[in-house]
Amino acid sequence: MFQDLKNSTFKANEVFLRAVFVLRKHYFSIAGLCFLLFVTSNLSSYLAFTTQETLDFSFRVLLCLLFLTLFFGTQLVLIKRAILLARGIEHSYLKNYIPSTRQFISFLLGFVVYSLLLGIVYFVTSILTFPLVYMGASVDTVSYEVNPFLTGMFMLFVLMRITFFPYFIVDKEFNLFRSFRMSLALTRGNVMKIFLLVLALGTTYLLQVLSEYLSYFILAKIFSFINTFVVIPSVSIVMAMAYNDMMDEYSGEEDPKLLENII
Repeated sequence: MFQDLKNSTFKANEVFLRAVFVLRKHYFSIAGLCFLLFVTSNLSSYLAFTTQETLDFSFRVLLCLLFLTLFFGTQLVLIKRAILLARGIEHSYLKNYIPSTRQFISFLLGFVVYSLLLGIVYFVTSILTFPLVYMGASVDTVSYEVNPFLTGMFMLFVLMRITFFPYFIVDKEFNLFRSFRMSLALTRGNVMKIFLLVLALGTTYLLQVLSEYLSYFILAKIFSFINTFVVIPSVSIVMAMAYNDMMDEYSGEEDPKLLENII
């Protein structure tokens, strides 16, 4: 059982170096799962575009559910595989990787809750920034630049705090809201380190988005390839390493309270 609350810390550079060592040994198993995510995402988008007028609605709904199950289920398998590798467990039974129905639903509900919070935050920032219109700012500037920026910054902070909720779902089999609270407690005092890890590994993704925005499609495809086979596998292992390190040092409550760990 966990004991009194203590902020967990980890050294980002050591985490990264250990993650590189593990990834070199088990690259193909991690990259294979990432490739499956890539194929599932692109194939679902392609089928949604090409079968929009040829298939009836019910069949398209079934296809959508199938691809959602494959995509999010593979993500959970990837997280579980990364956690075990970070602990030095190179081989395990197949059943230990396959998520249960409860874990899968909790994972999906996590994204639903995050989306709802995103809408609430955007609504609040719209109200708070509305006086800027009376101060001379244009409506388009406030609506399409100021509000999205403020919402994005706030939700990025939220994402850093709850980033480990899937790890608690697949590793500890906690329910969604307990996983949220545990992630808040675990990341308390470590947000900047997590942000720097994700930023360092996510630079290629930012370059991909920029290339797509500037219509450099060939360059965007190159960055997309790098993301799929280098960045995402690296992020998977790095975050699993950080999770294990913080859990080793964590001695907080077994079921932490929400308000005590927000700040």
